[in-house]
Amino acid sequence: MAASDDVNVILDYLVSDLIDSTGFDRIMILRLDRANHFLESQVYYGFRDVTECSCKVSFDNVNGLLRKVYNDREPLNVVSFKDFKMDEESVPQSCGILKDNYRSSQGGNRRSRINLCVPDLASCQINSEKPVQYQHYTVMHLKKHDKTVSHLLGDIPSFLILPICDEKSFYGYVLADRSLSEKEITYEDIRLAIALVSHTAFSLGRALTQKKMFKKIDAQLTDIQEIKNFYQSITQNLRSGLIIVNQFMKISEINKAAELLSGYHGEELLGKSLDFLFVDKNNNNKCFYFDAVDDMDTCMGALAEISMRKKDGEIIPAEVCFSVIKDINGNISGLSCIFQDITTRKIKEQNIARSDKLASLGELASGMAHEIKNPLAGIAGAMQIMAKNYHTESPYHFVFNEVQEQVKRLDSFVNNLLQFAKPGQIDFSDVDVGSVIDKVFFLAMHQLDKKKIAVTKLYGDKLSLVKGDAGQLQQALLNIVINAIDAMEEGGALTIQSQLMTVSTTTTVRKKTIKPSCVQKTDMIKISILDTGYGIDAESLEKIFNPFHTTKCKGTGLGLSISYRIIEQHGGAITVESSPGGGSLFTVLLPVYDSSGSLRKHEDNVLGQIRIV
Repeated sequence: MAASDDVNVILDYLVSDLIDSTGFDRIMILRLDRANHFLESQVYYGFRDVTECSCKVSFDNVNGLLRKVYNDREPLNVVSFKDFKMDEESVPQSCGILKDNYRSSQGGNRRSRINLCVPDLASCQINSEKPVQYQHYTVMHLKKHDKTVSHLLGDIPSFLILPICDEKSFYGYVLADRSLSEKEITYEDIRLAIALVSHTAFSLGRALTQKKMFKKIDAQLTDIQEIKNFYQSITQNLRSGLIIVNQFMKISEINKAAELLSGYHGEELLGKSLDFLFVDKNNNNKCFYFDAVDDMDTCMGALAEISMRKKDGEIIPAEVCFSVIKDINGNISGLSCIFQDITTRKIKEQNIARSDKLASLGELASGMAHEIKNPLAGIAGAMQIMAKNYHTESPYHFVFNEVQEQVKRLDSFVNNLLQFAKPGQIDFSDVDVGSVIDKVFFLAMHQLDKKKIAVTKLYGDKLSLVKGDAGQLQQALLNIVINAIDAMEEGGALTIQSQLMTVSTTTTVRKKTIKPSCVQKTDMIKISILDTGYGIDAESLEKIFNPFHTTKCKGTGLGLSISYRIIEQHGGAITVESSPGGGSLFTVLLPVYDSSGSLRKHEDNVLGQIRIV
């Protein structure tokens, strides 16, 4: 019985134990539903027709013997009228239980006694001298059967009412009799039944308390789950990455945005150290994050720019907001790290800085070019006049020719500087990319033949016309090809490939170069120029499109800057991939326009796809 938490099972056990230990002929359990305040017959034994003894009444309407047992919380044994010598005419018909002095005389020990109800007319005989079998009872006087009991048990002379209660609550009644065998219910039987009922009341109290507690726990768990779902819906739908770490700086939670930004699945990061993702280049101390917590503002947290290592090995700049997490005792139990990929922002900042720099340089270069160009014209004219005064065989002619060559070189530089400072207006028209590439190689044929460089051209089958200035595009590509030729030794190889590609910004491929923003999900012509030269080191790769940056002895550092600016004016992009000794790959992207002059959306049948920032 004590092992069960089900009320009905406990009551079934009680009836079974009462049958085995006392031998009652009939047993009925009346259970009090305190929540709904009604009394209901629930468990039966020994009744021929169960339907006749079913009862469900409001507890407020329960009076007589049942109300007496409820108020006193004491067993009540109603003895047979036949135990007393009375004739049938003397049986009382009035209703009620007469009060005696038992409560005041027994005090706190009253629960150790059993109340005995006897006929009213036999009270004098009972009070003067109790029969031996009733010496352990407190005698009360019965005038008439309880109406509820009479309905349930019928018109029987003797029965037993036991309260099912503990120190705190009342759970119901046990009604029992021996109406079939007509045997007397002994004091020992009652005491044994009381012990079983008391144990049952304890089990019922524990079961109902547990049931109530479980309901409360279930309600609390439901509330907790709702709160958890609420906060999870917030954290998981954040567009910023969120990582939670414990006090040991081990990752314990990660949201979807963090998975997308890092390239990892959540399971792959759980339990990993925080520095597995975030790399502090300026501090190699493994305790960096532990030390940072001590200096962190517990209210506002700390904002930092830290490099993040993605799953594919790429390291990107990230802006991370660190905030401490405290437990209920106010102790720091972990960190929350909200971060964003700021690569695009860094690129924009670089572009803005570069634009500001180029604007200043352009203004300066424009003024300087005009000031230099006029004296150069004067020097060139003066040298031509002076050369006429000497024969062609004169050694001075060598000096004059050398000066003329340097003047031409300087004039070419000034022209490039002017073009960089004030690029000409683009005359947009339909441009055949293949024809532009052919002209580029025609112009570079002399240098290619001189170094015996093998050229491979790969044109896609679905090349489309682009809108632009053929002359400026030709110059942009020519600058790249000339740089490639200068970077190769004799006998190198140069490959140029063009094809129609789909460009999207949904996924990014970032290189260590400055790259402009491109239109999302549009068709573009991709031109790849691959050489087998000595490559470009990482430091130069960062500055390769900056004006006046060059690694060549006689270079001006304006060729790639001009190419970059021309491609940018055409709404395209130019990138470079290179490593020392591994050659260089320049990629030029030019947007494709439809007949109406709008950017053409990508189609499913294009040759390939590329994604850039």
